[in-house]
Amino acid sequence: MIPETPHIRRHALVVAYYFPPLGLSGVQRVSKLVKYLPENGWDVTVLTVEPGAYFAFDDELLGDVEGDGVTIVRTKTTDPTMRRDGRSVVPFPDESKRRVFSWLSQLLLIPDNKIGWKKHALKEGRRLLAKHSFDLVYATAPPYTCFLVGEALAREAGLPLVLDYRDDWVSNPRHRYPTLLHKYLTSRKERGALSQAGTVIAINQTISDLIKSRVPHASTVVVPQGYDPEDFTSVSKPEELPDSEEQRKMTFLYTGMFYDAQQPDVFLRAFAAVLNANTDYRGYVSARFVGLFSERALRLVSELGLEPNVEVLGYQNHSSSISELENCDVAWMTIGQQPGAAMISTGKMYEYMGSGKPILALIPEGEARRALEPYNASYICDPSDEKAVSMMIEKLIQDKEKDLLPRGNDSYSARFDRRKLTAAVVGIFNQLIEGE
Repeated sequence: MIPETPHIRRHALVVAYYFPPLGLSGVQRVSKLVKYLPENGWDVTVLTVEPGAYFAFDDELLGDVEGDGVTIVRTKTTDPTMRRDGRSVVPFPDESKRRVFSWLSQLLLIPDNKIGWKKHALKEGRRLLAKHSFDLVYATAPPYTCFLVGEALAREAGLPLVLDYRDDWVSNPRHRYPTLLHKYLTSRKERGALSQAGTVIAINQTISDLIKSRVPHASTVVVPQGYDPEDFTSVSKPEELPDSEEQRKMTFLYTGMFYDAQQPDVFLRAFAAVLNANTDYRGYVSARFVGLFSERALRLVSELGLEPNVEVLGYQNHSSSISELENCDVAWMTIGQQPGAAMISTGKMYEYMGSGKPILALIPEGEARRALEPYNASYICDPSDEKAVSMMIEKLIQDKEKDLLPRGNDSYSARFDRRKLTAAVVGIFNQLIEGE
């Protein structure tokens, strides 16, 4: 009998600043990739930061990625936003303070305020490269300091480099360059990283095209955001209620945080207008918020007289957030209106699609709208048109009353399954290695 050829496992060094137990949206894409790489023949060593005081933590999500084939190595950092007084939750700054801090960071720190992690990450990365045999370096950003770390480690070790853009770098709509020199220096750093990269992954076509417009030789491919079906198998499903007043109750749900142009104001004002015009709705229509919610937004809720109809649950771990999603009637999201908003395709949208729930989307023309239109259960309106949002909220309430709320197109949503997306990334990895 001819012995079976043993399967050769490969090994990726993943550079990711945001990684569980840190919470919030920045950890989702990379943590799910790391979760599913081992079953695709790739072991993973994650190079990340020691968690200090931060805005949110999710230990369940960490447990989701810990297992055979995954090693997590953590380093110190001198990041000014990651206080080193032990792991504890600190409040997210209000928007005015966040904008000031962001501007100061971009004035003083290039490419971002995580640059203080670079020396620690490089030291530990070099130790790992000397100790283990890796096949590839993968870096995900933001923060873009991760790209600089990945570039240096891949160059020194002679390994292929894959860069994953969760947002654009130079043309990021949330970046405000203090001077033209700052933008020039940022552009130069990006060109250096892209020159080293064998493949560049972007979450959507607009970002891919922007990268190519700046560095035409960059080899780009789109791998969108996604959702993990396993997240939906272990949560409590909504109860089948008898035909009663309880069945009439309706919940709009938002998961995540608000910052920059992504704010709840238009939704809240439109929601209040609907309830004021149709006072009967106040008895059974509510809006729930899972995630970070600012004091300013709480004041707006009070000013609009919405306290009886708004519930703010605060930050929840990922499984609790998914449970809330499974039990709501309508999930809503906003991108807001600002220059560059057309390139934003927020990660929550894909989890919403994974749930099959109707989605109220306050989004401009662009990537998010193109992704949502084939879903078949999306109620889309301009993010700044309060009257249009009010009309859409009322339509959703009426559709609920008539039992006409649609379910999303499951066959379309399935293309965003994290397992399938990981298989696509593995194909990129293997092609890059085998093509050398």
